[in-house]
Amino acid sequence: MMFGTGVSLMVALLVVTLLVVPVSFGVAARADAKVRRLAESRASHPNPVGSVGVADVDERCDRWRQLATRAWAICGGASLVAVAVVGVLICVG
Repeated sequence: MMFGTGVSLMVALLVVTLLVVPVSFGVAARADAKVRRLAESRASHPNPVGSVGVADVDERCDRWRQLATRAWAICGGASLVAVAVVGVLICVG
């Protein structure tokens, strides 16, 4: 593999990770906010026992929570990749 091609690939990987980080951060933050709003609406429900609406809110809350967890993991992973790529590029010169 030629030296220039490897550096070009590393730069391309860095650009991709720097695009993924803010997008996944935004998705994670919005999903967390949605979970909080759903939890607050459930808490303010007058009759939470045996209500079909509460079961639906719980299911939606779980789905948003899973989405937030995945988005935070993607954000963290992409951040680590970006830091590693920058370190390699610094070492390569």
